Amino acid sequence: MLRKIWMGMLVSAAAVLIVSAVGLYSPTWQYFERSIYDLKYRLSIREERVDEIVIIDIDERSLEKLGRYQNWPRAYFAEIVQYLMPAKVVGLDVFFAEPDTLSSYASQYYAKPSFDSLLESALQRHKNVVLVSTMDTEPIFTRHNTGIGQIFMDPDGVVRRGFAYMKDRMTFGARISSMAGAEIPPEPFLIYFLGGDSFRRISFSDVLMQRVPAEFFKGKIVLIGGSAAGLFDFTSVPFKREGTFPGVMVHANIINNFINSQKISEIQYYYLIILMFILCFIVSVFVLSTRPTIYGIFTGLIIIAGLATSFILFAVNRDVGMIRPFYMLISTLFLSLVLRYRFEEREKQKVKALFSRYYSKELLDRVMKSPPRLGGEKVDCTVVFADIRNFTPYAESTAPEIVANRLNTFLDSMVQSVFMYEGRVDKFVGDCVMAVFGSPVPLKNHALNACYAALDMVEKAEKLGLLIGVGINTGEVISGNFGSLMRMEYTVIGDTVNLASRLESQTKACECSVLCGEETYNRLKSLENSGLVFTDLGQVQITGKKEPVTVYSISRT
Repeated sequence: MLRKIWMGMLVSAAAVLIVSAVGLYSPTWQYFERSIYDLKYRLSIREERVDEIVIIDIDERSLEKLGRYQNWPRAYFAEIVQYLMPAKVVGLDVFFAEPDTLSSYASQYYAKPSFDSLLESALQRHKNVVLVSTMDTEPIFTRHNTGIGQIFMDPDGVVRRGFAYMKDRMTFGARISSMAGAEIPPEPFLIYFLGGDSFRRISFSDVLMQRVPAEFFKGKIVLIGGSAAGLFDFTSVPFKREGTFPGVMVHANIINNFINSQKISEIQYYYLIILMFILCFIVSVFVLSTRPTIYGIFTGLIIIAGLATSFILFAVNRDVGMIRPFYMLISTLFLSLVLRYRFEEREKQKVKALFSRYYSKELLDRVMKSPPRLGGEKVDCTVVFADIRNFTPYAESTAPEIVANRLNTFLDSMVQSVFMYEGRVDKFVGDCVMAVFGSPVPLKNHALNACYAALDMVEKAEKLGLLIGVGINTGEVISGNFGSLMRMEYTVIGDTVNLASRLESQTKACECSVLCGEETYNRLKSLENSGLVFTDLGQVQITGKKEPVTVYSISRT
């Protein structure tokens, strides 16, 4: 487990670093992030009445009453500015780039001063008026307060951020807010937008005709701008696309952010890195340690919880990016699966190499489909010990080459019998063979298979001119890989194994070839047509056992 923890830490660190490095190229994630950001806005946009800000709207009604906007004399704006003397600040979202051409034409018929001079005079009387400029051009009324009125959009054409300064010059909204007494933070920020009905809008024509009392505007920030379709002053915002949101409304939202200290606060990316390292580490450990169903559900829950948290935080004016964290989780999942696959393949090769010595090819394939737990587990099985009688005197009096050849022939025959009945050769101890039936490949009736194999071993040994004794015992054992760091061996241990070995030693005294314990007999006595005959030989005192043990000889019918 400690190794998996270390691997989880490495995987999570690699995922966070890779995604952070790739994320330096913003097109890999910003498009998707902006789409989710806009979805959050569409689901949570609010209408909040803002009484401090009023918009005098150059709307369709104004155009119907006053004619084409291009033909409006600036005297209209002069009268409006004069009428708005009680207002705290007036923002003219109208760019006066050139002198009023209408005044020179009208001077042929009217002995009146220039309409520009009328507006100039009104601006001088009302000191708190802000005019819009561009990044490169100032309005013709240069002696008055100005602010950059251009609205800056993200590369996809949507306005999401507000600015206080551009090229060390104040923006239109920042200038108005500053004159209204607000503190202006210099950093760009995510605009906290309100719905279109949050700001009071009054038709320009109604104000010009003084249908609204001047006292209504006392102490308010008044913006003059247009929403009429012919003015083409529209843009896209997160909750309203296709360029249908009036520019003056964007300025109104920016000013509201400044004067009320409202904005969408971004959670810093380095906080995300710390959080994602922890989450990726947990996911990696789950992937390396648990079943696919478990780590799949766990990863899915983390993604769902992350999305839900992001939307909930946005509802309280906090924005946390989701795309790069999502990339980190996916990268963690991928890297962890690669490592898991490599480790599992290595473990399978290890198991295959280990069990290829003990199983037939057919059984080996079954073992690989469901590898055993090498660390140890309790299993129910049948253990068989087969030993050549009087082999030691024979070996001492016979040439080594002959002994080796005859022993190998015998052991090969024993292995064939074990494999024939789906058993596993556990080990060779000199001329003794230990076999296990039912572990690690489960057998429906391993005791029966073990008895058939034992009788077959006796018959094959007799054909080789050898007499053997076979001990059989059934019960629970501990199965696992045991040994030292230098040499390990997969085997079974326990009282069941010891009794099987002792029973093999008793075969000569009981004058039989195959001897089994009581548990083996109890599992097979009720079988019909098994072809086996069990003879009760009574109780025998077994070394290591306090009480005598009932034993049975086995033969064919």
